[in-house]
Amino acid sequence: MIRFASILLLFFFSDLAAAPKIYILEDKTLTLTSSEVLELFKRGKSIEMPASTFNAGFTKSVYWVIIRSAPENLHHKLVIGNSHINILEFHIADKNGPRLQYTTGDNFSFNQRPVDNRLFIFPLEAPAESLYLIKVDKHNESLQLEVQVLSSNELYQKAANENLITGILWGIILLVLVFVAFMFITIREKLYIHYLLYILVTSLWIIADKGYGFQFLWPDYPDFASRARPIFNAGCNIMIIQLMQSFLGQSKTSPFYRPLNIIKFTSFFLVIGFLISPVELHRLSFWFLGALILLGALTIVFLFLSITEQILKGNRAAWFYLVSVFMLIIFSITELFIHGGNSNGTLNYLSNFGIQTGLVIEIIILNFGLAHRFNSYKNEKENLLIEINKKQNELTTRIIETQELERRKIADQLHDDVGSMLSLAILQISSVMDKDISVEKSTINLEKSMSVLGNVSETIRNMSHTLTPLAIEKYGFRNAIADLLSSINLGNKTHVEHIILGFDNTQNYKPNLLNDLYRMVVELLNNVIKHSQASHCLLQLVEHEDVLSVMIEDNGKGIKNEVLENGMGLNNIKLRVEYFKGRIEISERIEGGTLVNIEIPVNSI
Repeated sequence: MIRFASILLLFFFSDLAAAPKIYILEDKTLTLTSSEVLELFKRGKSIEMPASTFNAGFTKSVYWVIIRSAPENLHHKLVIGNSHINILEFHIADKNGPRLQYTTGDNFSFNQRPVDNRLFIFPLEAPAESLYLIKVDKHNESLQLEVQVLSSNELYQKAANENLITGILWGIILLVLVFVAFMFITIREKLYIHYLLYILVTSLWIIADKGYGFQFLWPDYPDFASRARPIFNAGCNIMIIQLMQSFLGQSKTSPFYRPLNIIKFTSFFLVIGFLISPVELHRLSFWFLGALILLGALTIVFLFLSITEQILKGNRAAWFYLVSVFMLIIFSITELFIHGGNSNGTLNYLSNFGIQTGLVIEIIILNFGLAHRFNSYKNEKENLLIEINKKQNELTTRIIETQELERRKIADQLHDDVGSMLSLAILQISSVMDKDISVEKSTINLEKSMSVLGNVSETIRNMSHTLTPLAIEKYGFRNAIADLLSSINLGNKTHVEHIILGFDNTQNYKPNLLNDLYRMVVELLNNVIKHSQASHCLLQLVEHEDVLSVMIEDNGKGIKNEVLENGMGLNNIKLRVEYFKGRIEISERIEGGTLVNIEIPVNSI
């Protein structure tokens, strides 16, 4: 830790080596040769580069860097601290004039660089009093230069320090990637795949921006080296919006949802344009850079508006996202200012590791936010389970109570109806056994006994059908309903018409569903016959793709509120409908009578 802290202090507050005098010459014509540059330098037309750094911002010129060779710099290395320069020509000028030593840059394969490094490093081997002339061609793009002359030991120390910090930062990012991938595999929530893609795309942009992509991933594709940064930059726009929408749960009704989606689609089309454009990207870089800056600014504005909206709604996760994204946005704005030529980037650590540090800070805070979100989700789920269990217990209690009421109803019917009729039949039959009774009287009593026993048999049969509708198993649901309605219509009290659509193949339905549907129909028709004083009733049973529908309407006197609220039969029906997650509506018809509509969703059964 002590060494890491000392390295950070070194990057923040000092340069690694004192550079010799470095001069720079601007070529606005783009046509100067090395010989012409040498002549202009001798005539004093160049300017000294302050503090070994130069920031031209967006430029249309070519620049020449001029360094005078000195004995103390022999076998040293010239380091161009910019990993993205289109063309670099390294010339050595001695008494015989300038000669080209190396040609490299992003327009050439990576293996054309003199030293295998993401930066441009040239060995200084010329004798004393020679000049090094380096042509830096990045016209129509943003140019920032940091030029250092370092010994082999200083270069090794610089690389070691950078590799240590880079390894620590990328190690943290890699651990987070593994953690997020594990969470996605475990929870299967889209948020984690959006988070994973965001980190991947942002990491690819940083890798491309720092030159590691060209060095390790696409060294033989110089054209992609110039396209990679804008491609991944636009991709970052897409994923930071997508992550915010998933993380905060932004709804489609938000006034900022549509503008953010437009930004996402525009960024996507920019990515496609960067990939397939046949024109060399540096020729259009002004427009591309302008489009990226505009999209980036709009993204920042609508992100903060969306986050503010969520904060005002009391979404605590919005605070985590606000704090986490703040650092990265600050570094992004700083990067834009540097590319625009408004900052000289004198702090080495921030210029080398600022974006990585911002990303690490962001994902660490986001992980805390995810942990908070997960805990909230867990608590909500536990509360929901408690509420479901409570509802289930209430429903179970009501079902038990209903069963008890049904048993009591059956017991009352057996005692009052069946018991009294059997007592009457016994009385009639016992009178036949009296010796004093005439044959004619005995015959009459026997006939009455047979009639009473017939009524007992009919009553028991109806009770049996209500308890377990055997007709459904024997003849099918449609025929069982038709048989029931035929029995009712024989009474000549209420005429019942029926319409049955579907229910031809009921094998996929559980028996308890069909039995309960049958019992609902029986109970509703009994209410019509006994209480409504209706002369006509219509029953409709319809099997839709998504719901089963039962509708009964009559022309009776309607239904009273106390019956609607306290009727035992209706309460039984409501409980059965609730059990199947359906809905029931009971209303009075305008022309008189009652309308009952029941719908049971198929997916609940």
